Amino acid sequence: MLVLGAAVAAAAVLGSAAAGRPVRAGGVFRVAGAPDAIDPAITLDASDALAATCTRLMRNPDRPPPEGSRTFPDGAAGYPAVSDDGRTYTFRIRTGIRFASGEPVTARNFAHAIERVLAPATNSPWAQYMQDIVGANAVLKGKATTPSGVTARGDTLVVRLTHAAPDFPARTTTTSFCAVPANLPVSAEGATVLPGSGPFTVHEFVPSQKLVLVPNPLYRGTRPRHVDEIVFAPTGDPVAAVEHGAADYAEADPEALAAVPARYRSQLHAAGGASIRFVVLNSARPLFRANPKLRRAVNFAVDRRALVAVRGGSITGRLTDQYLPASMPGFRDARIYPLAHPDLRRARTLARGHTRSGTAALWVKDTPTDIAQAHIIQRDLRPLGLRVTVTVLPGPALFQRLFTPGSAYDLTLLGYGPDYFDPYAMLDVLFDGRLLGTPYSFNLGHFDSPAEDARFAAASKLRPDARYRAYGALDVALARDQAPAIAYEDESILNLVSKRAGCLVFNPGLDLAAVCIK
Repeated sequence: MLVLGAAVAAAAVLGSAAAGRPVRAGGVFRVAGAPDAIDPAITLDASDALAATCTRLMRNPDRPPPEGSRTFPDGAAGYPAVSDDGRTYTFRIRTGIRFASGEPVTARNFAHAIERVLAPATNSPWAQYMQDIVGANAVLKGKATTPSGVTARGDTLVVRLTHAAPDFPARTTTTSFCAVPANLPVSAEGATVLPGSGPFTVHEFVPSQKLVLVPNPLYRGTRPRHVDEIVFAPTGDPVAAVEHGAADYAEADPEALAAVPARYRSQLHAAGGASIRFVVLNSARPLFRANPKLRRAVNFAVDRRALVAVRGGSITGRLTDQYLPASMPGFRDARIYPLAHPDLRRARTLARGHTRSGTAALWVKDTPTDIAQAHIIQRDLRPLGLRVTVTVLPGPALFQRLFTPGSAYDLTLLGYGPDYFDPYAMLDVLFDGRLLGTPYSFNLGHFDSPAEDARFAAASKLRPDARYRAYGALDVALARDQAPAIAYEDESILNLVSKRAGCLVFNPGLDLAAVCIK
């Protein structure tokens, strides 16, 4: 079950849809801060800008979740054809797409985007989402320039994978899959001149100093665009810049936005992202191995509200007891564990006779927040007869040890979320035992249940709507019956906008293609 804060606005849409008036066209929309790179193979901080300028194979609609978190065709003419073994995806590229330079967009432009991400010179942070393409390793090691699993001919792009990965279409909604000119060079510094093929194009870019987007005169698609320019520029404190009218938009960390004065709170919008925070229960260790009653017991015993309060309260996220974020396609809100306060009576009943050694090792990072949360868990599990010992480690050392086979922790704190919306990328990556030991798993709880694995396998083979429904049901059943982790927070992305900003769609950051000036 998930609790939504009353102050959370998933989206505010101003203009013809909300007020019955035409949307005002024109004006300059100002963004606080300028990215240090705009190359889709390299950048991590220009995704909002690239989402307005590029064409991807698939994208999320210019709408708030839940519709806005579904995967729809963009550069592709429709959903890809998938082979029976789930390893080959065939995309037909939509005709009529052009870069602002006049060059038509073909399958080759998407193939080159993949090549550039995998090229060793880019050292791309996005390579993780392409490493299972056949031949990707050869490119990453400098033994080839093109992965053998990617074929581009005219309007047809074929991508072959080393294993079935039903989240692959959703991966192509990330800006790393932006179509790029076929002659765009590969370099460690990244391209600084980049013609757009989406509603906007890059007019001017100076790394970390200025980025100017203007409408793409050759764009013929259906995405909205209202303003004459979108200007990114350094402003010092981004929150103060929006508060004082020097900028129209800032995405800032929760601690900075928590200090926003009350008079500006109507301009603060929290949108559900694709990540959750949870307590890992290590099923490879004797305490929780084959012990679902104890795993359920600790879920009833832990004070979720207290854990979230330490992180900043409702401004950082929403209370939850499920593994899918509420914005994820397929999510079904269910009443599984108490969110307002623990249920010690149920917890003690389930734990009785199942606490085994009576001790649990909790490993956490050496941050005040993690240490405070560790003390809450110690307190909450004591009534069950569990003595929790806490080991505090620096972040790098902690993660090195967590990924070391046989590490002696029973619990740890974790935040996880993919860069795109797909339930496979949450549930299978975190809990599918078939992926244990592969680069595609983040299953630090070593949860491995043949029955659940069969449900994962069945859900993953379904087509979009049925697959979303199956994963929604699987999420509820997994949390209720097996309880491989203690989910406690559905994290929010916080956005601050000026009073003159309109046509606002948060998904979860601000959709810059859709904005207008009131």
